[in-house]
Amino acid sequence: MKVQFKNLLKAYSGHCDGLVYYYNPLADKMVCRRYVKPRASQGNARFIKINRRLKEIFPSPEYLSDLKYYAALASDHTQHLNWRNVYLKMMFALQRDFGIDLATITREQIFSQNLPCKSVKNAIEAGLLAPVVGYQRMSAEM
Repeated sequence: MKVQFKNLLKAYSGHCDGLVYYYNPLADKMVCRRYVKPRASQGNARFIKINRRLKEIFPSPEYLSDLKYYAALASDHTQHLNWRNVYLKMMFALQRDFGIDLATITREQIFSQNLPCKSVKNAIEAGLLAPVVGYQRMSAEM
């Protein structure tokens, strides 16, 4: 549903009265939808565990800067990426291609097994992320 505000407030986001409001930059519109609480399942529990584990790895500020730079280069008019999208995409590709269990992965495991996700450049060269112009400069380690 398209939303209109009386006070021309474009930066509002949040939820109220069972609705979620947010700004969609691709459509350049405020959007509202019903809030739907996901049903609890084993898949949700595993996804929550994986996301908590990936958050505990806590990449360095230089690595986050490389992820932001990659996201800016890889984004286009149909897909807007941020560093968190790129990080999750890379880690789930690591799980798919290398058989690493993300529910138990640690920072020490990444460095001891020399996994390609330890830098954005290595991840691109291993095929975890699509190549972009100038990826050779994204060599900061996690």
